[in-house]
Amino acid sequence: MHYFIGFDVGGTHIKHGLIDEHGEELSSDEFDTPEDEASFKKAWKEVVETYQKDREIAGIGVSFPGHINVHTGKAAKAGALDFMDGANLHDLFSTLTDLPVVVENDANCAALGERWRGAGQAFENFVCITVGTGIGGGIIVNGELFRGVHFHAGEFGVISVGNNGECMHEVASGSGLMKACRQALAVSADELPHGKELFERMDSDVHLREAINEWALFLARGVYSVISMFDPEAVLIGGGISEQEKVYQLLDRHLETFEMWEALRVPIHPCKLGNQAGRLGAVWLAMQKFAPGGE
Repeated sequence: MHYFIGFDVGGTHIKHGLIDEHGEELSSDEFDTPEDEASFKKAWKEVVETYQKDREIAGIGVSFPGHINVHTGKAAKAGALDFMDGANLHDLFSTLTDLPVVVENDANCAALGERWRGAGQAFENFVCITVGTGIGGGIIVNGELFRGVHFHAGEFGVISVGNNGECMHEVASGSGLMKACRQALAVSADELPHGKELFERMDSDVHLREAINEWALFLARGVYSVISMFDPEAVLIGGGISEQEKVYQLLDRHLETFEMWEALRVPIHPCKLGNQAGRLGAVWLAMQKFAPGGE
C-alpha cells in the first residue's frame, strides 16, 4: 500500500491529510495560512515530518491557488498568497523535503478529485465550476485534465455575464451573491445571514428574492457559455453554494429561457467531496507520477 500527503493551500487555511492509493483519507488537519514565505516553509515542513514519523510516504500532492506551470513549477500568480507570486514551487518544496512533490492549480485538483472519488466518476468528459470567493474551473477531456497551452484553461471567472459586462468573478461568485444580498437587505457584512438562511428567506422577502434570482441568472449565463464551448457530459458545481438545492432550481429556470438550451442541455450536479476534493486530486496526480502501479 502506498501512502501520500495531500495539501490544499487556501487563502485563509491550509488543509492536509494522509491519503492511501485507494483515495481513502486516514487523517486530516489544517493550519492558518502563514503571511510570509518563511512561516509557510516552516509550517509545511513540520506537517510533512509529522506524517513521516508514522508512515512511509511515497509522495506529496499540493493543490495550490493561481497560475502554475506544471512543467517548470513557476507560479506566475499565486492567488491570495501574493508573497509567493513568481516563486518556483518545485524548487521551493525540494528544499523542504526529499520526498517527490507534484503541484497543481487548486480548481484543476478539485476536478481531478471529483473524477477519482466524487461526482465525476461516471464521466469521461465534464467541467467542474467552483463558486467561491471567485470562480474557478477544471476541465476533464477523455478522462484527462485539460490545462491549455499556457495553463490557464478553466479560468471561467473572466467570462462576461453581467448586464454591464461584469465578469463571473464579480457578479456570479459567492462574494458576488453576498454583495447583492447585502444591498437588497440594506445590512452590513456582519449582519448578513449565512447562505442557507438567505435561500430560506427568499420566499418571504421580495428584494432578497430579486437579488438572488439575478445572481442565478449571471451564473446561468456563465454555465451556458461553458457548456456551449466544451459540450461536456455534465457540469459539476463546487463550493459552499453548491449545497443549496435552490441554486439548481434557479439555474434550470434561467437556462430554460436560453435559445439553444434544448440542444445544449446536459445534467448539472453538485460536487460530492467538498473541500476534500483538492487534496484527493493532488494525491491522484502524485500517485500517477510517483507510484503508477497504484489504483
